Amino acid sequence: MSKAPITELRDARLRKLEKLRELGVNPYPSTTNRTHRAGTIVSDYEAHEGRKVTVAGRIMSWRSHGALSFGRLQDPSGSIQLYMRRDTVENTRPEEGTLGYKQLKLFDVGDFAEATGEVTKTKRGEISVLVQRIRMLTKSLRPLPDKWSGLKDPELLLRRRYLDTTFDPDNRAPFEAVSRILHALRGFLHERGYVECLTPVIQPQYGGGNARPFRTYVNALSCNMYLAISHELYLKRMIAAGFEKVYTIGRYFRNEGIDRTHQPEFSMLETMTAFQDYRYNMDLLEQLFRHVAQEAFGKTVFTIRGHEIDFAKPFKRISMVKAVREATGIDFSSLSSLEEANQHLETLGFSEPAESIGEALVRVLEERVQETLIQPTLVYGHPAEVSPLAKPMDSDPRYSERFELFIAGLETSENWSEQNDPLRLLQTWKEKREAAGADDEEVQPLDYDFIEVLEYGMPPTTGLGPGIERMAMIFTDRDNIDDVVFFPMIR
Repeated sequence: MSKAPITELRDARLRKLEKLRELGVNPYPSTTNRTHRAGTIVSDYEAHEGRKVTVAGRIMSWRSHGALSFGRLQDPSGSIQLYMRRDTVENTRPEEGTLGYKQLKLFDVGDFAEATGEVTKTKRGEISVLVQRIRMLTKSLRPLPDKWSGLKDPELLLRRRYLDTTFDPDNRAPFEAVSRILHALRGFLHERGYVECLTPVIQPQYGGGNARPFRTYVNALSCNMYLAISHELYLKRMIAAGFEKVYTIGRYFRNEGIDRTHQPEFSMLETMTAFQDYRYNMDLLEQLFRHVAQEAFGKTVFTIRGHEIDFAKPFKRISMVKAVREATGIDFSSLSSLEEANQHLETLGFSEPAESIGEALVRVLEERVQETLIQPTLVYGHPAEVSPLAKPMDSDPRYSERFELFIAGLETSENWSEQNDPLRLLQTWKEKREAAGADDEEVQPLDYDFIEVLEYGMPPTTGLGPGIERMAMIFTDRDNIDDVVFFPMIR
């Protein structure tokens, strides 16, 4: 039985690896002598013409024509041609790791190499390094997939993202954007006096939201624990401890569904600000998005899901009741019974009845209104019964001091004035737990330790919670969260 092609190709590379070692050449040296990057040379040829340089990177193409050989070397800055002539490439020197012209056949596409030579142009005008010395930096044992047909499978792209970004360096852009966003977020908050806090990912009790947790076991303590679904309750502890402005950029784990906007593991910025309410955070969040747009991307106007979005313009602010009324003609604030609310749901095409008027309002917003919120819109006044951690509004306790930011139909941030009345919060938690049942893991358990913190006293506080991946999706105009997560969770 003949070997599979990949096996034959790998065996051929293994033989070349063995030949390198027989020559006394280390095929995996630990250091390089690189002096210049490929992109720098190509973009400013005049400044480098005739200069001796050393470049290093991955070989993306390789061909020989008797006394001449050519390679395309790629590094993170770009690519440059290696121009090799039999009469200019120095002989093999095992002690230095260099290979002579006759040994160039030991190189393959995918190998990492270091080349030293003079910057020049070929007769065809190709900017090149006329190679004098060449070293193997890493021998690749597996051939790269065919560029035109080997990376079409979406699942293959997710599992072997490194191959995708190797073939097309432009595909690194969304992941580099995430890094710039994180840097901009930290700069924005530090300028305003916020202290970054390290909060635990492994927690004895999950809380800060409604989500099914991931369980784990700590051997040293012989007890079950949970991966964080939120860091909110720990940041509030920091506020109770005397800090006034705190934040964390952390990892979050919610053992729930996977779709185009959700991954079970994701990142989020959470802030807590003492002596302020949700209106302060409306201003802060608007300023934050504007700062990230300018600082991380150098502009304020973006095309997002086919719409032109200008972050320099003031964000629209509207109550949830009004947003739903304008879109559907239904004024949920005037309804007096759950039966009436469910009749409206049925009219709108909902098959399942709601358990409260507030729940009905939220469902209409999410399924009938959200997609129409194109320009940055702050929707506030969520029903109190779906906002256990938020303070009710003094003007109408049916609604809470809570808001969400929507951009191009995507929800990007959950924010509210924190409930710091320990007795009210405990009662709300108990009611939620009793209504849901003891086995419902999506409803957060009673956290008596946090209630004890509040009983010692926490000042008026408000928090922000924009998702990092959602921000990246918006600013890079991606429809799927997998496009901005380098290592998405897949089976």
